[in-house]
Amino acid sequence: MEYELACQRLCDDISQLLLNRPGPRSLVAYAAERATRDLSAAFHHAAGRPEDARWSNALESLERFLDLCDHSPVANPAAMRNLRTFAEENGDILSPHTELKRAS
Repeated sequence: MEYELACQRLCDDISQLLLNRPGPRSLVAYAAERATRDLSAAFHHAAGRPEDARWSNALESLERFLDLCDHSPVANPAAMRNLRTFAEENGDILSPHTELKRAS
């Protein structure tokens, strides 16, 4: 139940950022859908197993979505903060390639 609630909160935050975002949305909508799908897969199929590739996929998708949101005004800073915090707290799950990209 705890994983389900955490997943729902993250997906709600993604929705809030997408819905309150001004301007064109097609690329951001795709990134939001992918992050939502990947997070759901990780929470539902790999909960408690941080070594499962679904987690690194989910965090990479979430990072891509957040990077796109960084380039526009954020209407919901609390949602952005929650998602950034989750990504930072779980960043050690990311693949070495993604870690190098984040460091640059």
